[in-house]
Amino acid sequence: MLYPRTWPRRSRRRGAAAVLTLVAFAALIGFAALAIDVGMLCGVQTELQRTADAAALAGAAKLLDPSRLSGTADATEAIEAARLAVQQMAGRNQVLNSSPTVNVGDITVGYLSNPNDLTQPIATDDPSLFNTVRVRVRRDAIANGPVRLWFAQLLGFRTTDLSASAAATVKDGVVGFRVTARTGNAEILPLALHVNTWRVLLAHSLAAADNYAYDPETKTISAGSDGIPELNLYPGAGANQLPPWGTSSGNFGTVNIGPSNNSTAHLSSQIRYGVTAADLAYYGGELKLGPDGTLLLNGDTGLSAGIKDDLESIKGAPRSIPLFSQVVMNGNNAMYTIVGFGGVRVMNVDLTGAVQKKHVTIQPAFVIDDSAITSPGSGSSYFVYEPPRLVR
Repeated sequence: MLYPRTWPRRSRRRGAAAVLTLVAFAALIGFAALAIDVGMLCGVQTELQRTADAAALAGAAKLLDPSRLSGTADATEAIEAARLAVQQMAGRNQVLNSSPTVNVGDITVGYLSNPNDLTQPIATDDPSLFNTVRVRVRRDAIANGPVRLWFAQLLGFRTTDLSASAAATVKDGVVGFRVTARTGNAEILPLALHVNTWRVLLAHSLAAADNYAYDPETKTISAGSDGIPELNLYPGAGANQLPPWGTSSGNFGTVNIGPSNNSTAHLSSQIRYGVTAADLAYYGGELKLGPDGTLLLNGDTGLSAGIKDDLESIKGAPRSIPLFSQVVMNGNNAMYTIVGFGGVRVMNVDLTGAVQKKHVTIQPAFVIDDSAITSPGSGSSYFVYEPPRLVR
């Protein structure tokens, strides 16, 4: 008996399997190609974001223009400095093996009253308040060109647009300080100044002197004028001291920050090395204005010549100083009502000889302190800031 041959059917099956194999192989190649392009795009997006972050931080730092300290602030100069810093920082980064450019139209300089509110628009109506820089870095037809695809071209996709944005703010409104392992010590001087005297200084009263100049490039102090007014902290020092306010205790004194009394050794350590976490543990871990905007600190209305060398050692370095509204009692029983903090630098020190010649000369200065605690909308402090931080 004869049976029909079946090999043609097997041949047809083998042919169908070969076609399916080719289709599957082509699909796998396509998916692999797309995966390579997607991986490349993810890398470019990361580079764009890194560039935007760095550029925004660089721009925000430039908003602290020294002209603010001299009372001659020109918002135009600060804005231009911020934009230039953004463009320079972007140019130092690499996106897809090239340095991107940032158009001026992709740089927004403005003000955020509450940087923690992600829905708040950046205000641009009052340049004197500007504290924020937002940057957009592109790879599209507007700037730097779109990103060229490789294997996706097989599917008809030749290029794609990518961009990244970031916003950085220099937060003011400092209401206190908290020391952690990350922040390091709080750079607060254990000295207190009457807030009214401080305000007179900032108003550039004729009573204010300008006998010393600070060079931010060399970080040195020399005799001469730099346009920033100065104040002699030493009590009763004569013409170079702005008018005292309040009680006969004057407009200046030392304050005790921490559980120890304000001994010379304790003051010396805080002047040189800052206020420590152990000092602040006495207040529950942070030195901070209360809900009513005040803080009581015990202190002394006098000033020991024993801290002369310590003050000399920090000349030119920016420090915060507590500002008080009133002081009651005298000597080491004095109680100061602290209402804010001011940024200063010590310019000259002489605590020897006749009282009329003694002086601790300071001038306003920007203080960037990682231990600073800020409260949106607080106007209690002057020239004291957190470091520039990314907020968006």
